[in-house]
Amino acid sequence: MDLSLPRPGRCKWAEGDTGNYTFPCNQRVDAGVSYCTDHRALVYMPPEERRRSKAANSGAMSFKRIAA
Repeated sequence: MDLSLPRPGRCKWAEGDTGNYTFPCNQRVDAGVSYCTDHRALVYMPPEERRRSKAANSGAMSFKRIAA
């Protein structure tokens, strides 16, 4: 059994560095759902909140990485 992959039907919350991940959350999830309720709240932002956040930051400076 490959323990580096999340078990089916379990939360897929990953922790660790690139290529060296662990899946410490063992909460059950429904079919078609990737994260448990607690981790889903961290990962997903409702559209209304996203719009508010974007509007609040519209005056903030933004930087783009440009290849030299």
